[in-house]
Formats: sequence, structure tokens, C-alpha cells
Amino acid sequence: MKRVCFDIGSNYFYNGLYGFMNEPSQARCYFEDKTFKFYAATAFDSSSRRFRDFTDYKKLFAYLLKADEMITFNGRTCDFIVLERLVGTEAMRSLWKKPHHDLRGWGGEFKLASAVSEFLPNIKASFDTVQSNRLDQIRKSYGNEFIAEHLANTYRDTKFTWVLFQKYLASGSSEHTFHND
Repeated sequence: MKRVCFDIGSNYFYNGLYGFMNEPSQARCYFEDKTFKFYAATAFDSSSRRFRDFTDYKKLFAYLLKADEMITFNGRTCDFIVLERLVGTEAMRSLWKKPHHDLRGWGGEFKLASAVSEFLPNIKASFDTVQSNRLDQIRKSYGNEFIAEHLANTYRDTKFTWVLFQKYLASGSSEHTFHND
């Protein structure tokens, strides 16, 4: 089974109300007249155990279509909505149908950093270090500091979301696994 954990860097979070939305329909409604800019994304493929960076949303979308399951933190009201606005509602139907584990709110935690502190106390100290180390590794490769910073952030968030997902699986919970939104 190919599980793909991913995170998108976009201008979505510059809109103030994202944290108060719990359903994709709320995000669609609120952002109906907004346009999104895709900056970068990172995906982790469980079958190859590799991270992959994206600076083109069309390539990310094609990659995600090959996954059996999706894992995100806040993907139902953020990452999927950004992609839906970029590729279209019809194209996104195939991704919405895949099992999607969205860990936002699991255990009452609505921010990834808080969830890491709560559920992954042994590695929480490395949260910021992972991002800065990744930025140092890729800075020269991208030549665009803005994109490199987004890739470093999405890498960190993808990496910690994947580890958090392992805890979620071990807990036996299924309350944050969704289909057909």
C-alpha cells in the first residue's frame, strides 16, 4: 500500500479564519472568491520511504493520484482545498475518494507544533532544527530563498505529520480517517 503524507506551502495561511474551519465545505465557502498561490510542497512516500519536493502543483497532483491513502495535518480544510482551487473540483474528486487521515484535532490538538509536543515529547526539541537543517541542505539547489524556505517548512511538517501518523495508527483510533468529502 502506498501512503503519501504531504504538506503544501501556499498563501492560504495569510487568510485569517483558516483555524476555525472544521469541514471542507466551510473552507470552500469562505475561500470561494479567493485565489491561491502554490509555492511548494513536500511528500513522503511510505512505500519508497523517500521525501520528494515539488514546486509545480500539477506534478504534485499527478503524484498524489498514484497514492492509495493520504496523510495530512489540516489537509481537509487547507491542502486539499488549495489543490481543488488549482486543479478544479472535478479533477479533485479522485483524491477526495481516497482514504484520508487528517490528524488536525486528533487528541484535541489543532496545531502541528502542539500535537508534536503532546504526542511526541521525545522529538519535540528537534521541530525547529529539522526545518533549519533542511533549509541549509537545499538553499543552493533552489536559488530562490523564498521557495527554499517553503520547502524546508513543508519538509518539517511532512516529517512530523508522518511520525504523528504512526502514533495515530498505534492508538487504534479512526476518528480522523475520512472518505468522500
